Amino acid sequence: MNMKYKLAPVLGLIFLSTACSNSNTNDMASQQEVVSNGTWRVTLFTDSGNNETSDFAGYNFTFSQGGTVAATKNAATQNGTWNISSNDFNINLGPKVDSNKPLGELTDDWDIISISNTEIKLKDDNTSSNEFLTFTRN
Repeated sequence: MNMKYKLAPVLGLIFLSTACSNSNTNDMASQQEVVSNGTWRVTLFTDSGNNETSDFAGYNFTFSQGGTVAATKNAATQNGTWNISSNDFNINLGPKVDSNKPLGELTDDWDIISISNTEIKLKDDNTSSNEFLTFTRN
């Protein structure tokens, strides 16, 4: 068998794996750019089937390119971190166990359902918690 026929499948696999890898990187970079442009508000938060969206009324979220997030309501701001990796949207706004601040409820590794210029739809990576979160651009 000719050497070029033996190399063709190998080169094809290398090309495909490189193309897929670059595509995922570009998608993440594109998603990060969309998220870090403007301010967002929570328009849906459900936990175990309970709609708790009203807990986040009045909050505006600013996701910066540097990986920080600021949740502002009136004159108060809670800072945290965020990032996107693969199909995950990670948010850390403090511990979940703080009854005075609902923002800890958003601290999680979320699975990305979709990200568009106007909406970020997420679901909890732990399916037993049945949590859904939607941000809408202001």
